[in-house]
Amino acid sequence: MPMKGPGRSLRVSIWTLSLMCLLTLGYTLSHFVPTWFTRLALYPVDLFSAWRLSKIFTFWLATDEHVTHWLTILTIFMLDKLIRDSWSKLEAITFLVFVNTLAVLSSAFTLFLLDRSPSLVLSGNAAVIAAIMVVSMQFDGERFLLSYGNIGLKSRHGFIVGFLLYLLFALFSFVRWTSCCLYFSGFLWSWFYLRFLQYHPQRRYGDHRPSFALAKFFPGACEHWVAFPSNLIYHVLLRSKLCPGVERQSEIVSTASFAAGIPGLTSDSDRHRRIALKALNERLFTKSATSEEITEWPDLNETDGTNTSNTTGEHRAEVQSVVVDLTAAPSTEAGLTDTPPVIEQTETRG
Repeated sequence: MPMKGPGRSLRVSIWTLSLMCLLTLGYTLSHFVPTWFTRLALYPVDLFSAWRLSKIFTFWLATDEHVTHWLTILTIFMLDKLIRDSWSKLEAITFLVFVNTLAVLSSAFTLFLLDRSPSLVLSGNAAVIAAIMVVSMQFDGERFLLSYGNIGLKSRHGFIVGFLLYLLFALFSFVRWTSCCLYFSGFLWSWFYLRFLQYHPQRRYGDHRPSFALAKFFPGACEHWVAFPSNLIYHVLLRSKLCPGVERQSEIVSTASFAAGIPGLTSDSDRHRRIALKALNERLFTKSATSEEITEWPDLNETDGTNTSNTTGEHRAEVQSVVVDLTAAPSTEAGLTDTPPVIEQTETRG
């Protein structure tokens, strides 16, 4: 029997539940087993050590920040709700691995250039939190992430609010400053992946809608300040052929493409509507194909008597004789073409 009510909205997939349990296990071990954290976390000073560089694949399992861990659990739950029936598991895993790996590498390289202190450490999944904010913005920038009545936090403001919260937590030492760097790097790499690299069967690669531009993630007063340097960097990368060109797309066309395939469903009702429409289209297609095979269309060259026997039977009961009076027609050839013959019809109602 299908689950109804609040329990249905709290249902998560097996792989999401497994990931949550794995992250919680790493979070617990980081607090109670000191060597767990030091062996799995990445230190920027070890960036050029081939052996210790392998920690780019383990740093996400080590976190001792309460805020980062529980925000990660919450956002992974949101991701499962967003991409259900839209992304495959392979695509979701590819996206998370891509963002986490490049975010920690770019953050480690930046911190190595700015400060080579051995106390700097990168751990946790702040990059994943930012990446899921970007995914939510791609699906629908006006949907509410958190709401109370008519007031709430919209997807388009999710990144900037999260970044300000991380800065505030860092000021009070709830998180490390390196987590702020990870968060911002995760935002940039996740936007780059979804903007240029994500494969869509109907629209090739990337999401090129104007509403998904980099400047749209910032408040209106900051959009122009962000748009100018981002456009400048884009044109430099485009000239150097390091970045694919952007094809302008209509918002309406893009929304329809998202609803038909990957991604773009904004709520559970939209997902259910898409599934119902798909099933209905398949049923109608099957029915039309069967009816075309069985139905024999009438030949236009045949007379009405061979194809419409029921209709002619009714006409025979009503029309008994048709008399054509040719005497009224003139004898000349021109008259035959100009004046039609007079037809007298005698009907008997039986």
